[in-house]
Amino acid sequence: MRGWVLGFHLVGVVLWMGGLLTFSRVLGYHAREAPSVRPRYTWLEGRLNYLVTIPGAVLTIGCGLWLIDIYGAAWFKVALWMHIKLTLVMIVIAIHIVLTLKQRQVGRRAPDAPMKRALYAALHGTLGLLLIAIILLATLQPMSQSGAPPPEMPSADVSGR
Repeated sequence: MRGWVLGFHLVGVVLWMGGLLTFSRVLGYHAREAPSVRPRYTWLEGRLNYLVTIPGAVLTIGCGLWLIDIYGAAWFKVALWMHIKLTLVMIVIAIHIVLTLKQRQVGRRAPDAPMKRALYAALHGTLGLLLIAIILLATLQPMSQSGAPPPEMPSADVSGR
């Protein structure tokens, strides 16, 4: 069961982070485009956020919480790397909320209203750095007790038995 939950957690991460990185980039492009094409960008941003990014976030967070429950409170208490990872995930959630609010504001504005690209570029870069940090924490698991896997985690059996 744990393998399935972890697999869906990773699918959610790909959808969420891929969607957020694309979403922030498209918002930045939106700011540079001519007013005549901006409504099309607004439509694209909405579809990307509501059909890819938000479902990816729900899948990631739901399966992540399920994994923490599977591993148990005793493991969670001593997994300092996980506490740091979750703090970084909270920052990603905050950035997602900011991007969603900005996208809604942009959608309500007149197509010829001025837009600044700097915020979207900064958020895009920040998301990239957060993704790198989260991946490194999850794979290296620094600050864990002797680098041991979570309790009751089966070892990898490459023979297929």
